[in-house]
Formats: sequence, structure tokens, C-alpha cells
Amino acid sequence: MNYAWEAALMADRMGIPREKVRYIPAGDGSPYTEVVQEDINGIPFGETGVGINPLYRFGMIFADICSLNHMEFEQGREMLFRVFLQYMVQLDLRQGMDRQEYAARFLLQDILQGMYGKDAAETVGLFEKNKLRGLLHMILGVYECGSCTELFRRAMRYLYPDSIVYESNDQAGQILVYVGVGETEEEAGKIRFLAAVFLPLACSVRLFWEHHFGVLDVDETMTVGHMVLF
Repeated sequence: MNYAWEAALMADRMGIPREKVRYIPAGDGSPYTEVVQEDINGIPFGETGVGINPLYRFGMIFADICSLNHMEFEQGREMLFRVFLQYMVQLDLRQGMDRQEYAARFLLQDILQGMYGKDAAETVGLFEKNKLRGLLHMILGVYECGSCTELFRRAMRYLYPDSIVYESNDQAGQILVYVGVGETEEEAGKIRFLAAVFLPLACSVRLFWEHHFGVLDVDETMTVGHMVLF
């Protein structure tokens, strides 16, 4: 691990909010890396925070502020350093973002602020962070193509790889969904969110969780004890 933004990405994977990461100026860092850690293959988050070599990239800014010759205003200088590093990490991570990426960020912000309803704001936080980005891009597709079963099918397959989405031949607008996971209140909330976002209002959804409904001439679905009568 070399740069501070890599520590931020590791925090994402560990479920640590980026704003909770504390960047601490280290006086004994290597001149070859920005993140200071004893074990280069270990986790950089210590009890006090992430040690950063302030001179690695920002020597012109911090050479005087972080000088060992200055003993006064230590807390103020450390606070300034942490604020600056938080800003620079966010700037680093935004390099190369296109219009779609910015649109996805603004969409997430709107959802969390309740502009799409209280239920949506609560439910979107249930999705895994590494899946949420792809889901947001799919939601943006609704603005371009409108609600449709195909977008719902893609979202289900993205989040639930074993899922299968059918359109009923007997009842117009009925969507049959084999989810492939156990039923929980959290999973049910996620699928209600997906249905509300991707499906037309006239559609109704019937869910089959762990067991697929029986289909004639398809032996895999006709196993006794592992199928649902429908």
C-alpha cells in the first residue's frame, strides 16, 4: 500500500466510513511510500489512525507545518493535516469519474435524503457497498428506457446470481421470481425496492425464495421436498 487513497478503499472493504479514518502525520515514515506502516502487507489502521508521510507528495505544503522544530499548536496542525488529507483523498478517488459516475453519486444522495421516499432511503443502506454502485447505474437506466421487466431481471441477476424472473402466461402483469436465497425481512425489503424502481406500476410480483416452483418436464424443479406447488 502506497497512497492514502488506498487506505480509504481498504476502509470501504472493511466497512469503515471514510470520514472516520484519521490521517496522522508520521515523522519516521519511508521516503518511498505515503502510508506509514510497520508491515507493508498488513492493515494500516492503528489505534490512533493511519500514519502518513506528509512530505511524500505535499512537501511544499507541510515541510514547515510538520517540521520537528515547531512544538507549538500541535493539535491545530494535526487537525489541519487531517482535514487536508480527507479532501485530497476524495479528490484522488474522483479522478477519472465520468458524467454517469457523478449522476450515480447525486442519485444516491437524493435517495438518502428521502427524495424518493422514506422506505427507499432506509432500504438503499441495506445493499452491499460493492454492489450499490452497479445498482445505481441500473437505476439511471430507468430514466433513459423507462420501467421494464428486463431492467428488473438484470438487477435481480446482479444482486441474486441464482435468481430467475418469469412473466406469467396466465395473468397479465404478474412477475414470478425465484430468488434463490432464504427469506428474511431485509431481503424482502430489497426486492420490494427493486420492484418499485424497475417494474411498471401495473405489475405484481410473486416471490419464491429457496425453492423453485415445479415445472413439468424440467426434472430439476420437480424434486420432492425442494419445490413449491404453483
